[in-house]
Amino acid sequence: MRTDDVLVRRIPAEEFLAVRMIGNPRRSESLAILAVAVAVVTWGASNVVIKLTSTNGLTTSFYRLWFAVPFLWATAALVPAMRRRLHRRWLGASIGGGLLFGIHQLLFFNSLKLTSVVNVSIIGALQPVLVLIVAGRMFGERVTLHALVWSLLAALGTVLVVAGGAGGATWSPRGDALAVLNLMAFTAYFLFSKRVRGGVGASEYVIGMTTVAALFVGAATLITRQDLTAPVALDWPIFLFLALFPGTLGHFLTNWAHRHTSAFAMSIMLLAAPVLAALGAHFVLAEALGLVQMIGGAVVLVCVGMVIRSTQAETGEELAESAVETGAP
Repeated sequence: MRTDDVLVRRIPAEEFLAVRMIGNPRRSESLAILAVAVAVVTWGASNVVIKLTSTNGLTTSFYRLWFAVPFLWATAALVPAMRRRLHRRWLGASIGGGLLFGIHQLLFFNSLKLTSVVNVSIIGALQPVLVLIVAGRMFGERVTLHALVWSLLAALGTVLVVAGGAGGATWSPRGDALAVLNLMAFTAYFLFSKRVRGGVGASEYVIGMTTVAALFVGAATLITRQDLTAPVALDWPIFLFLALFPGTLGHFLTNWAHRHTSAFAMSIMLLAAPVLAALGAHFVLAEALGLVQMIGGAVVLVCVGMVIRSTQAETGEELAESAVETGAP
């Protein structure tokens, strides 16, 4: 009992369950993959519903963030242990992650308003290629040849989707350019979050980085003199959905998973979000979805599954070693 009490004090509450599973790192890896899968579904849906709002990208991003901030701080107010973990390391992580996340939000929401959901989503799916370049050096992650081949095939599938949608009625080269910049911004946020999560709890990090991002986007909104009274009645439930589910739940789950699986495996799983977004855009927004795009989407889904299977088999021993070093799997 005393050992458990010490562990509870040393690590965030949401990590306690994972500590219980140190003896079974593969189960912890499976839970992390399940968490990312739920986040992927919420993010795939968000790409579609953002397009349904009547406001521009900056205003939509403003309300998505500021609807989440009161909810997050109310949670902290109700959990004294969470408040005690808002230390100097948390503040530094929140500032860095929040600024990167805020830049991502501006680029992401505006790119969705300018070009097709499919193109924004699939361009973002090239993230594993960028992660692959730096993850090994930053985190000492090993990427097997098997996983590398499947990831390259997944990237090829994303190229097919983009190529199949070029020239359509909802396509915009400016929007695609913003989507490329967003790819870089989100990858930077993703890798930064992976690095800082070793010393900051997922709940506290989401609270801090969301607040900083909200201040950043709020400043941009004021500087550019956006009309914050522009939303219509249908926009408000969409803002609330974006704030609570893809915004809060999705980012909590992925930031929790950072400590329990590799950055490479997570980035590959995120490739499924664009496929879900493409299907949603086709059925909800009537965006064209050609044969080439459907083939590319199928390739992505198959490759995601193969990389997950490969990663689970290869990282069991690494997770066990990491658990010994960090006190949590």
